[in-house]
Amino acid sequence: MMEDNKNASRIHCPNCRKEMQSENLERHDHGVARVDICFTCGGLWFDHLVSVQLAPAAVIGLFKEIYAHRDDARQPVAAHMNCPHCTGVLVLSYDLGKAGRFSYFTCPKGEGRYTPFFQFLREKQFVRSLTSVELQRVRAQVRQIRCSECGAPVDLEHENQCSFCHAPVSFLDSEAVEKAVRMWSEANSRRNMVPPSQTMVDALRPTQHSFNDRILLSGIEKADLLPDLVSWGIHAIGKLF
Repeated sequence: MMEDNKNASRIHCPNCRKEMQSENLERHDHGVARVDICFTCGGLWFDHLVSVQLAPAAVIGLFKEIYAHRDDARQPVAAHMNCPHCTGVLVLSYDLGKAGRFSYFTCPKGEGRYTPFFQFLREKQFVRSLTSVELQRVRAQVRQIRCSECGAPVDLEHENQCSFCHAPVSFLDSEAVEKAVRMWSEANSRRNMVPPSQTMVDALRPTQHSFNDRILLSGIEKADLLPDLVSWGIHAIGKLF
């Protein structure tokens, strides 16, 4: 499903200027779409409209890539970044999806956009803000967490969002991952004319009914460092892949 695009010219990360890894991912209509990945910065470069063209299998593939590099050191987002194609200054932009607002850095000439991993997961509805009930569950276990977007500490006793970047307290929604896996399985079964596999869906389903047990009680309250709910969710669900 995912393989290196070795014949295409590599581009450099807008954030750190290092060469990005190019991948060919499946499109939802036909063919493949190129995505460039920087694991040093935890960012993705999508050429014009590529992000919305990705098939469920491609989204799951990128999720697996994110999980594989979950422990990599991350370079913070620079104050100014340039488009790897036209060198124009990238503009911070916002959009609204079903999981809430997400952001990315777009080329002023429409060449493409640079999206941090966390924002990609939010765009694809893998990450969402906690409801008031879920927030109370978290507060019952921990008083302070780490912001999934900027890494700053969040005092849950008095805050429901990061006081530095104003990102709401968020977590990885296992139900959204299950939905993507189901779409992926059904699409592959139609293509290959074989019954859809329930293995991944069955493995994921229990997590959506036990957020507190499977995420919080899996060691998060005993963490040496401040927990990051999205990272813990990626760790818990990513092992299933």
